[in-house]
Amino acid sequence: MKSKKELRQEFKMKRCQLSKQEEERLNRDLLLQFQKIDLTAVKFMHVFLPIEKYHEPDTYSIINYVNEFFSNIVLVVSRSNFSDYSMQHYILDSQTVFEKNEWGILEPVSGEEVSPLLIDFIIVPLLAFDLDGHRVGYGKGFYDRFFALCAAEAQRVGLSFFDPIERIADRNEHDVMLTKAITPYHIYSFV
Repeated sequence: MKSKKELRQEFKMKRCQLSKQEEERLNRDLLLQFQKIDLTAVKFMHVFLPIEKYHEPDTYSIINYVNEFFSNIVLVVSRSNFSDYSMQHYILDSQTVFEKNEWGILEPVSGEEVSPLLIDFIIVPLLAFDLDGHRVGYGKGFYDRFFALCAAEAQRVGLSFFDPIERIADRNEHDVMLTKAITPYHIYSFV
């Protein structure tokens, strides 16, 4: 078993070592798996915008898919506050204005704010996850704080290019587990 710190290093490196063609294929296959998810009851879907330099999964294809086939779903994106590791959430529409923050992350700078309690489906960035639904993020706790503000029944769906590991060594009781994880090859359910 490896610690979160070890897994962060390992999976950041694994993503960086993917060729452009491999990454494009994995993103296409991730979208195909995502399209198998039943979204009929979803009202507000939070989606992260990928950080290209970290080779995160392409969520723009998911955004386009939802906009085209589920126009009743309100898409939501967040802005991170690095002073207290909180997030503010905004409706993603044609009026949303974006800027890159000091870390090069594209974020909304204005728009209609959304309460976390309304968000019932969260697409979660991660570096790794285990067979029990625990995840390894970037280590700042933004999403764990966000999850604590959401309704308990909100779906937390991780996206990963890679299969799960057996078990994260240093997981703890305060970690909020995923309800699902999607890889290019499989959908894992944890509840």
